[in-house]
Amino acid sequence: MGLISGSIVFVICLMGCLWVFNHEIIDLLIPKKERQYISASGQSLVSPSRIIGIADSLDPNAVVGEITYTRDHPISFTIQQKEDKGKGRNPKVKPQVHLLHPYTGKYLGLQVKDNSEEAQLREKLNSFFAWTLNGHRFLWLPRDIGRPIVNYATLIFSITLITGLVWWYPKKWTKSTREKSFRIKWKAGWKRVNLDLHNVVGFYSFLLVLLLAVTGMYYGIEWFNRALYWSTNWGTPLAERTSVHSDSTKIDQLAHFPKAFDREIHRILTQYKDPHYLTITYPDAEKKDATISVYIRNDMDRQYNNRYYSFDRYTGAFLPNNITLFNKDFYELRAGEQFRRLNYDIHVGSIWGFPTKVLAFVLTLIAGSLPITGFIIWYNRKWGKKKGRNTLLKGTATPEDKRDSDTVAPTTIRKPPVRFRPKPTDL
Repeated sequence: MGLISGSIVFVICLMGCLWVFNHEIIDLLIPKKERQYISASGQSLVSPSRIIGIADSLDPNAVVGEITYTRDHPISFTIQQKEDKGKGRNPKVKPQVHLLHPYTGKYLGLQVKDNSEEAQLREKLNSFFAWTLNGHRFLWLPRDIGRPIVNYATLIFSITLITGLVWWYPKKWTKSTREKSFRIKWKAGWKRVNLDLHNVVGFYSFLLVLLLAVTGMYYGIEWFNRALYWSTNWGTPLAERTSVHSDSTKIDQLAHFPKAFDREIHRILTQYKDPHYLTITYPDAEKKDATISVYIRNDMDRQYNNRYYSFDRYTGAFLPNNITLFNKDFYELRAGEQFRRLNYDIHVGSIWGFPTKVLAFVLTLIAGSLPITGFIIWYNRKWGKKKGRNTLLKGTATPEDKRDSDTVAPTTIRKPPVRFRPKPTDL
């Protein structure tokens, strides 16, 4: 089982090590610009209704598709012609993005591509880290093929972690077995050092490496996802997703919508001050019962504090939904649900910032080394012992680790005793 999953796990871990510090590496290589849009005392962001009014003044025949508030950046919004709304998006045609000053509402024009050296370097770095993430999650294969391969290889790896712990446990605890189980004998031969690296380092990192594997399988194995939720929520099964709908019978209240929706966005921004970004997505006009979606991301590194909202498109009222676990504030969740919200941050090591990222990097490096040291142990047991047997036949003993059941104990070749034979002259 280790041979089957080992090569895949090695690639997964290598790509994870390369990706884990992507934000830090980009910030280190590209100097940060000075903040251009600092909120003054008592100054609030431009409301959604005002943004829509500005969009109408630019093109009365267009409707707003999306509004995004981004930290330290202008407000961006996209507009689309009313006759094109509802026909579906053409991926080849990107909508034009318009920019506004976040506090004064001054129109800043269309968003243009940044061709500076810093922007080009950032694009290259983002492409590289996207490549590593694709390898980590899908082995650069199509999603439907690569995702199950990665996740079930991780499942096999988790099983070998448990069986490895059983193999590590000595039959009898003595001073010698304690030293072999908890210490690496660096002065020994390379085979013994390799064995200790596999056993001792694997033992110390067992629980945390298993935690990384478990939080990784959460994303790709549906039955494991449900079992993890059930076990961490005291037998409560994962609820089926139920969507919410706008009440089309209240279309007559549409005139009150702008102020009501502005109050809701203001309430969110009051609760989550200075978020990384907040995106408002408006539905197509043809979908009468569709809702307005709002997604807020408070930190680029962490996801546990993100939040999704749904609002009625006619009244602006908040609609509680069960589409995602992020439909509530973190403090409103039970312990098991909070663990589920923390799953991503635990997996990538961002839960407590840079120190836990370093820990995740080291653990991923250890996890990637276990298949290599395990393969060397397996190879030496299978073929490496032949040379040792030939040496023993010549009468020279080679010390080996006594924990290896396949090791042949050194033997001493004894010569038969010489018997006294009388000479013929003595007779």
